[in-house]
Amino acid sequence: MSKRTVLNENYKGIVENFPIPAELHERPDGTTYASFGDVVPIHCCTPEQVSKLAKVTHHYCDVFTQELMAPLEELAYVRLDENTAEKVFINRTKRLLITSSDGQLAQWRCAPSFESANQYVAGAPVVNQDGALLSVVTARKGNHYAVSTFEVCFYFHTIFAYFPQLRILRIYFLACWCYSKYYGAETFNSREELTEYISKTPPASVGPSEPPTAILVQGKTPRLALVAKNGRQIAHHYLPPGLVTEVDYL
Repeated sequence: MSKRTVLNENYKGIVENFPIPAELHERPDGTTYASFGDVVPIHCCTPEQVSKLAKVTHHYCDVFTQELMAPLEELAYVRLDENTAEKVFINRTKRLLITSSDGQLAQWRCAPSFESANQYVAGAPVVNQDGALLSVVTARKGNHYAVSTFEVCFYFHTIFAYFPQLRILRIYFLACWCYSKYYGAETFNSREELTEYISKTPPASVGPSEPPTAILVQGKTPRLALVAKNGRQIAHHYLPPGLVTEVDYL
């Protein structure tokens, strides 16, 4: 198997001599992913691996790791092969919404990104100038790759190990600019309608048989709401403007 962590033959961008270790693996569907020691994307793991690793690792969004990763800086290096890496710059203005669940915690994260014309595989290591691991690649939108770190995030406990390619957390999209008010997964034309709906909605009921749902509201100011099965809104979070909410998991 090739030792490259990119799919393209000719490397692009700022390429430097920078050895970064990684192991390459093949998924049942034939696609390749990488690991850095014990660090691996959650969505690349089998259900058995998820069940085991969720109990012994730190909870980064879509990343299993038994050691804390280094703080994210402005400059990073992304592995191309065993001898070279692409020098990239972290963009905290262009953030990508990523989600994951490992059967312990469900998370969403407004991840910083870097831009690259290379086609990285899942798990390609991202390190700092000293070679310390910052994260691994898990998702992208066009040429922008998400970098999962402890920034702009939220999580809640769950027993469900849904995977990103199945749109975990059951995220729905609402065109909220067509309405003046909204609550949970509902939209209203007036505050009076909203107030009446809330007054008739019973207290939140959440448990193993009634998991909450994450609702993504799109618009000029994107927001995420955590909603109980009976419609009661549990939490409501404003997200950064310009957030990319539809990504491709590698």
